[in-house]
Amino acid sequence: MKYTGRITLLILSIMVSIIESFSEATSIWSILEAILFAAIAYLLGWVYDKAIHYKNKAEMSETRLWDLLKFSPEPFLVYQNEMIVLVNDKLEELVQSSSNQIIGKSIFHYVLPDYHSTIKQRLQEMIEGNKSIDRVELKINTTHNNVLDIEISSAPIVYNNKPAVELFLRDITKRNRLEDELRKNEELFRFITENTTDLISYLNPNGNFEYLSPSSKCMLAFNQDEMIGKNLFEYLHPGEVESVTRLILEADSNLDFASLSHRVKKKDGTYIWVETNARTIRKNSRKLEGIVAVSRDITDRIEKEKRLHETNIMLRFISNMDGLTGIANRRYFDEKLQEEWNRTKRSSLPFSAIMIDIDYFKKYNDFNGHLAGDECLRRIAIALKETLKRTCDFVARYGGEEFVILLPETDEQGAAHVADLLHANIKKLNIPYMPTAKEPIVSISVGYATLIPDEYSKPEDLIKLADTELYVAKESRKNQFIFNQYSHLA
Repeated sequence: MKYTGRITLLILSIMVSIIESFSEATSIWSILEAILFAAIAYLLGWVYDKAIHYKNKAEMSETRLWDLLKFSPEPFLVYQNEMIVLVNDKLEELVQSSSNQIIGKSIFHYVLPDYHSTIKQRLQEMIEGNKSIDRVELKINTTHNNVLDIEISSAPIVYNNKPAVELFLRDITKRNRLEDELRKNEELFRFITENTTDLISYLNPNGNFEYLSPSSKCMLAFNQDEMIGKNLFEYLHPGEVESVTRLILEADSNLDFASLSHRVKKKDGTYIWVETNARTIRKNSRKLEGIVAVSRDITDRIEKEKRLHETNIMLRFISNMDGLTGIANRRYFDEKLQEEWNRTKRSSLPFSAIMIDIDYFKKYNDFNGHLAGDECLRRIAIALKETLKRTCDFVARYGGEEFVILLPETDEQGAAHVADLLHANIKKLNIPYMPTAKEPIVSISVGYATLIPDEYSKPEDLIKLADTELYVAKESRKNQFIFNQYSHLA
């Protein structure tokens, strides 16, 4: 009870006074003596009650302190007389030691030397009664020599009736590592974006620029602030608007990455070719948040590829052309024959071929010389080529003084008509032969054939038939053409 001491001593003093009254006569002095004795007894009882009160209070505070330690989610210790006197299980986990190994040691046993002065200053400030000290960061060493980043907060307390310091510790090692990694990544990103020649940009879902790297000045002659807030389509070549629009629409739904080559307008109004790799940024709901794009100037590469393509076309043309006559050579003829055969086969259309040979060309060559013979071949090749009017018709030098013409989708009558034109056009050339010859000008013999390609025939069959007809024409009489064993005079 709160007044136990005072009541007990007061009762005892009254009982003593009553007993004394039976042995002595009552006087004023005896009454005053009884009152003084009761007052002294009451005072002693009050002192006793206060001592018991403060003792119970201290015991209660220590109990509450231990409960706080026990249920604290953070490591906790009490530091008193330059040693650790109390810890919780969280602190044991933090420093990887049991409480028996920790208690009795100095806090400097765990704090790295670089932070000793900081801890000493903080302890001194708390001794001086400073209770509003901010959190401080330092590094500690665990039992297994793991260095941890720690954030501590502390305050002065009374423990076991003596001044002490309570410290709450928070492990911020992971946080600091993440912050350090983030800082490094930011510095790396800043270095890359500020020094790369590629254009790095960020667009919102509407296609407006929210960020551009400084390389926009070098690549497009635009400063960053001139393009930020503007829409991508303001800088696209009209020919690329449709394809880029389609990509952005796909990005809004399910497209995560895209790579494309397109043209972008520079500040002077000209266009350059860029290769752009773009990746979408999405929220957890998969809703499009933005697009990150990296664009590289490939104008030089495109120009080189264009020149290379043109060179390849030229080389292919040269490799397919007969060097003397300027028309297709035998190799190109073989490719074209197979290609046109397959095409007419799919559509079940007739396919005709004409074989042509210059009459008595060896004698002409021997009499007039090789230069004249070469010129004769060139003039006849040009005449044959100019006789053909359709783009699908094809003429080639078959070998020596022989030529071949392919007429896709052409029947017998069409082939006969072309043969007539060939004879007439060669005759119009009026190339002198030999003064003593029976025929005063150069002439040709022609054989032709027509097939409808099917599963049972080959393109070589068509050429063989036309060549057979040419042989018949040459043996029967020069300057004529033959079809299906019938001779037609020129």
